[in-house]
Amino acid sequence: METLIEWLPRIGAIIMLIIGLVGFFKPQLFTRNLGIEMNGPMAVSEMRTVMGGLNIGLATAALLLQEPLVYITLGVAWLFGLLARFYSLLADKSGFKASIPAFVIDGGLAFLFLANLFL
Repeated sequence: METLIEWLPRIGAIIMLIIGLVGFFKPQLFTRNLGIEMNGPMAVSEMRTVMGGLNIGLATAALLLQEPLVYITLGVAWLFGLLARFYSLLADKSGFKASIPAFVIDGGLAFLFLANLFL
């Protein structure tokens, strides 16, 4: 029987897949809450690609391949996303309170994907 620690990266991939599906089919849910304006069809296309297609593709590959290095790669990517958010606090003055949900998502996914390395 597999342990919870072995399931954590899969749980991360499932969450990432859900994020991707929302970004693909309802990108307005992300843009509305983030104050991003989509001015034209190409802007919507870009959001569907970046928030949707990339997350769906990466999560699907991780779930199908079940390779530890794939999960580690995704964990490192989310960890650098978290680092970018912290940098944005200083460089862009994005505001700590407004950034808390993003910190939780980015940090949580990084933890889930990298849990096998630390636990």
